[in-house]
Amino acid sequence: MWQKFSRQGLTLGVALASGLLAQNLSAQTLEEVIVTAQKRSESLQDTPISISAYSAEAIENMGLNNVRDIGLATPSLQTPSFPTSSNNLGFFIRGIGNADSGILTKDNTVGVYYDGVYSGRSTGVLSDLVDLEQVEILRGPQGTLYGRNTTAGAISFTTRKPSGELSLDQTFTIGNMGYKRSLTSLDLPAVVGVKPSVSVVLTERDGWVDNDGAGKVPGGKYNDYYLEDKKGLRIALRYDEIERLVVDYAFDYADMDTTSPYFQYSGPTGPGMSIIGGDILASYNKRLERTYDAKTAQRRAFYLPLTSTKTRGQSLTVSYDINDFLTFKSITGYRAYDDDLSQNFADAFGGASGLHVNAVTDYEQYTQEFQLSGTTERWKYVGGLYYLKEKGVSDEQHFLDRGFVETTGIVALDSNGPCISGAFGAPPPACNLLDPMFYPAYLGEFTIDSEVESYAIFGQATWTPEILEDRLDLTFGARYTEDDRTAIRSNDGLLWNAFPPGKNSSSIDQPDWSLTADYRWTDAISTYIKASTAFRSGGSSPKALDFSETFDKEKLISYEMGLKSQWLDNRVRLNAAIYQTEIKDVILDYQPDPINQPSIINVFNTGEAEILGLEMDLLVAVTDNFQLGFNYAYIDYDISDAVFPDGSDRSDTSVLVWAPEHAYSVVADYYFNLPKLGELKAHLNYSWQDDQYALANTDQGEVEVQDYGMLNGRISLDAVQMLGGEWEFAVWAKNLTDEDNANYFIGQTASTYLQPRTYGLDLRLRY
Repeated sequence: MWQKFSRQGLTLGVALASGLLAQNLSAQTLEEVIVTAQKRSESLQDTPISISAYSAEAIENMGLNNVRDIGLATPSLQTPSFPTSSNNLGFFIRGIGNADSGILTKDNTVGVYYDGVYSGRSTGVLSDLVDLEQVEILRGPQGTLYGRNTTAGAISFTTRKPSGELSLDQTFTIGNMGYKRSLTSLDLPAVVGVKPSVSVVLTERDGWVDNDGAGKVPGGKYNDYYLEDKKGLRIALRYDEIERLVVDYAFDYADMDTTSPYFQYSGPTGPGMSIIGGDILASYNKRLERTYDAKTAQRRAFYLPLTSTKTRGQSLTVSYDINDFLTFKSITGYRAYDDDLSQNFADAFGGASGLHVNAVTDYEQYTQEFQLSGTTERWKYVGGLYYLKEKGVSDEQHFLDRGFVETTGIVALDSNGPCISGAFGAPPPACNLLDPMFYPAYLGEFTIDSEVESYAIFGQATWTPEILEDRLDLTFGARYTEDDRTAIRSNDGLLWNAFPPGKNSSSIDQPDWSLTADYRWTDAISTYIKASTAFRSGGSSPKALDFSETFDKEKLISYEMGLKSQWLDNRVRLNAAIYQTEIKDVILDYQPDPINQPSIINVFNTGEAEILGLEMDLLVAVTDNFQLGFNYAYIDYDISDAVFPDGSDRSDTSVLVWAPEHAYSVVADYYFNLPKLGELKAHLNYSWQDDQYALANTDQGEVEVQDYGMLNGRISLDAVQMLGGEWEFAVWAKNLTDEDNANYFIGQTASTYLQPRTYGLDLRLRY
């Protein structure tokens, strides 16, 4: 495997461990980037971790309004949308992730942090990003400082803190598809030493797949697919009037009404291809912007209520400098969400016509972290205690929105809710059906009640010995975690419900460690070697036939070599890393029949996986006014001893999902000062991803998304002094070339496609 890795990866040089794709272009040299990846503020070039970092200016120039945008711009990070929701994402770094990110009993592999507060679930993560100062993507296992469920890496969002002075930052955006966005950030003068700020964001967009045609019934809900209506609020307070003490409090709330992605039927056609009601006449292999019935090849509307997600969070961070060498920090966090999810898979599965899923989830988590950190002449250190408790209840219903004749006992859905039909599907008079000839078949309901409690103690120290002229840093970190969880599944008692009652529990303890040697050859060039471990906690599959079955923890060790360098008087920044990751007791999903039983998913431990990779980011100040960036990621992997629940060894056919072999992005930024007018800025970024598997380990063959690329651009006139304020005027476009590739598959017949080209105008006032 190393030979293949060498041929395709090392020919590019060494891999880049961190990247800032857009900078302040007013300087002749590249601007220093400060990160907090090691729980302290330090230069990106002094941090022996593979990191992509985006500043506030880069976020604006690239139009990174949500986490999906960041994923599209970062080759090492894949962010596929969750199939049943537009408010959820999966996160994959270096080929490691969780495809079923919306469930409560299986944890993610990428830790998401908001100002140091861990968010255990990614539901609601697609709310608009507000008041961001920086985003850091830490690539590779972060088990020592960030703990459980960071085997792939971590994403850290750092928000802007209140200034204590009156200021206003207002942005209005309009675009095609009815897109409208307003972002208001207001800083207020300090009151009794407390500095407040308030931010409000409002976003609307029409659905771009028109859901209309035959099949509508009075009172039914037929929203267009991909619709968005989002509202967000953030309040921040800072108190720093007492010497050595800083207190930060933040409250955030988001209310999102959206509709799900549209899955088209793209499978075979012909007589007998449909299990339920009629032959399949049409297959759709190009992006559709209208809904169709695969059985009639005519326009058809599908029952589609809104998905409503409400998230809320609070954080309290207290930092106190005990002396010049020791700082105490307390980070208290609370996050919660209520999610009412609706997805209609239309005719995408052929046999399961109009499969509609409704899931209602209530979730909350509490976290507490205590830290002691400090710096002396030769030591940098941080240590602490961590606690997490999370509880969640998820209730899921499945039904068909098309008539379905069955024997005695079928359940139909009428205007008042479920009701029992008569023999052979004949509805009794008590059922007030929306349409007696065209009523939904109710397939059952199950509920998951989950609880997790986790404790950890951790520490990391960096020693700079006197030898070698203080050029060598040695870092050792360790963490010990105890993780306990319980889960109960209940159902509505229907005989044909595929998910019978059950319960399970698990208790896991795990030590993790990291060891790093970082050597500075010159003030501008350093290399490091690193070994680190992490683990993903065990759990269970809510959609397994036997809920008493659990899977154990997944353990990982990673070996990494990296380069941090700046050249030509800081006009060129090249950071690089190559790595080898070894995973034991790999957690795999197994979907035996994604066409006829797409809801049944088994999760189990098996075998080992080895991942080899290369990452490279290059940023060049070509001239005083022009910067060019290049970011590349390569992945190769092998899975061995993959024994499946049926006893078969599928090592040769097992794959990692959302792990493109090659991915890259190119970024160009141009700046020009227009005397007495303002600053002209032009930005282009192109991102490309190789073929990648969207679904793994099925009995239906390979489920693969073909390679695709996207071009985005923005041109702005900034720093225009007018009417007592500073103005910015901008035009932008995403998917400029209107690529229409598929970007998700379920089985061989269900696919979604890239969003069409979007464009718009920004107007920004800073006062």
